[in-house]
Amino acid sequence: MADEKQETTPKRKKMNSLTPAEIEAELAKCQEKQGGLVSKYARQLLARKKALSG
Repeated sequence: MADEKQETTPKRKKMNSLTPAEIEAELAKCQEKQGGLVSKYARQLLARKKALSG
């Protein structure tokens, strides 16, 4: 029963392994679903994006 749920739910990649394009996609998802970028996850994505850009 628990195995079935694990197979159907997609795993989230670690933030350090995301490419800049994947970060942009995640930010767009956060913006759409949450109506802004104020969540902790969105702020961490923005910080990672800034660190990657230099």
